[in-house]
Amino acid sequence: MNQRRSERYKIILPALCWSRHRPDFYAVTDDLSTDGIRFKSSTIPSVDESLTCSIRHAGSLEAVVVRNAVDSFAVRVLRADHPLGLVVQSLVSLAKAQNPPPMATRIHRRIVPDKQHVLVTTEAGSMLPGRLIDISASGAAISMEEPLDVGTLITIGRTRAKVARRFDNGIGAAFLAPFHHDAIGPDVVL
Repeated sequence: MNQRRSERYKIILPALCWSRHRPDFYAVTDDLSTDGIRFKSSTIPSVDESLTCSIRHAGSLEAVVVRNAVDSFAVRVLRADHPLGLVVQSLVSLAKAQNPPPMATRIHRRIVPDKQHVLVTTEAGSMLPGRLIDISASGAAISMEEPLDVGTLITIGRTRAKVARRFDNGIGAAFLAPFHHDAIGPDVVL
């Protein structure tokens, strides 16, 4: 059995394929790897058959069929209209755009506290005003005129934290010692 050993990128792009001995047929890219490109199609070419495949966003590729199955076939690319490295880079970028990483799931519920104005103190002693957007047992989102860099150790009121993310006009901070989820409510004071 032929083991696939390289990382695969799921990508769906229309393609038109043909050869000297076969009329044009449609296929759809399924995934790509350093081993080649896998297509889904109702027309399945033979192993070792040479094909030309015109793939949207990649141009035309000369390839040889290395594997086939009932509804798919895989090719190893021999040459391309454009430099092969650029074609691969473009296809990998498209694959990543089509398959973004899953959004992080928030573990703790977010609440808007009654007391929103806070003082953020850096380890260097700078004191900056902020406004709590929301808080949870594990961290807080704070609106600030001058957002701090990711990784900066801070104190929000009396609570130690570290800047975990930065956004326009604010930061997301992770508490160094998270609260128990029952301790977070609208009346919480950091």
